Amino acid sequence: MGFDRRDSGEQGHEVVLAVAAHPDDLDFSVSATVALWARQGAEVYYVVCTDGERGFQEELPISERIHLRREEQRAAAQTVGAKDVIFLGHTDGELANTPKLQEDLVKVMRRYRPTRVMAADPANQAFDSFYRFHPDHRAAAVALYDALYPAVGNPHFFPHLIELGYLPHTPREVYFFGTEKPNVWIDISDTIGLKMRALLCHESQIGPERAGEISKYVRERAEQVGSERNLPYADAYRRLEIPR
Repeated sequence: MGFDRRDSGEQGHEVVLAVAAHPDDLDFSVSATVALWARQGAEVYYVVCTDGERGFQEELPISERIHLRREEQRAAAQTVGAKDVIFLGHTDGELANTPKLQEDLVKVMRRYRPTRVMAADPANQAFDSFYRFHPDHRAAAVALYDALYPAVGNPHFFPHLIELGYLPHTPREVYFFGTEKPNVWIDISDTIGLKMRALLCHESQIGPERAGEISKYVRERAEQVGSERNLPYADAYRRLEIPR
């Protein structure tokens, strides 16, 4: 017996799964788009592969660091209208495109049965920014790509999941962020303020002393992307349909 969830592709209900390596990654990248889609009725979930437990200078116990970052991410997701955050619990700084990570991603996609998935673009390997091309970011992007095809929709991949009720499911499309070849631009003028509120939920990473700097960067970047299509503020993606 599979999970009792609407198959959004058949019933016209949009379910969006946004995947990233660390807490705050999705708030920097897609949160304004997520806020817009949530307002339009989409059911949005965040999937975070690690807990970002090494992103501290302070000598806090690891359990406290994990708890803090999870609570910050939950608050940020709630701010933009996401329904929940799924934490995969892989070790921060050691994420790799392994069968285990792919299985975890397949499992969550079969569980929530999204019509649309969002993830970093695995095709962008410019290595021109240490933050942007953090090894965890690269691993999450490639693992998600590999999980999307053919594994998630093929019953011969991870067949033991079927016995647990995780039936094969193929999302309709993926929106890659951080891309060098966008083909979709989304006007986020009405939700860029929510993006800033979401980012400020990550107090352990963005203290009051950095709030102004981050706000300036986010607005300037969204303005730059928007200028490519005559929009005040925009997010840009490479949209790719997923074979069934």
